[in-house]
Amino acid sequence: MLVRLEAIGKRFGRDWVFRNLSFRLEKGEVVALLGPNGSGKTTLLRLMAGLLKPTRGRVVREGQALFLPNPPAFHRHLTAREHLLYDLAFHGREGDWREALRRFRLPEDLPLAAFSSGMRKRLALARLHLLRPDLWLLDEPETALDREGRDLLTALLGEARQEAGVVLATHDRGLALAVADRALELEGA
Repeated sequence: MLVRLEAIGKRFGRDWVFRNLSFRLEKGEVVALLGPNGSGKTTLLRLMAGLLKPTRGRVVREGQALFLPNPPAFHRHLTAREHLLYDLAFHGREGDWREALRRFRLPEDLPLAAFSSGMRKRLALARLHLLRPDLWLLDEPETALDREGRDLLTALLGEARQEAGVVLATHDRGLALAVADRALELEGA
């Protein structure tokens, strides 16, 4: 078990995002979170990552989780190489950052201020590829990706299945059908 939600509820002020939600993710599973804007997909990912606390219930997480927000957050003045080297050092990992830049077709020395949103998303995928967390929490990972980027994402999710668990929030039902073992439909409270 990588993450378990036990009858959780989350409220902001007087408004409940969801109530009494239970969920379990095992290694090797890919689960898609579906639902309209405001249904709680991002909130649920943040709860699983430990970035938010539930109003009710309990979140139990094992292993290392990595949350990929939409849009991904980076330092604009750093290059892709500098970002990947920093991430590897910060997490105490080793990895072939050059291979990651090649695979995700990213320039080595261009500052992120010059990157398109699709290039930033590719860098976020390269980060996942290098760090290989146990639990991947992805918020609309397909957004801003072109066809080649989506193919890279699909391949990466297939690889993740071998050693991790993935929860991804998406509006793209085609992506969900292509990569997910199951889907959790959120409607809000």
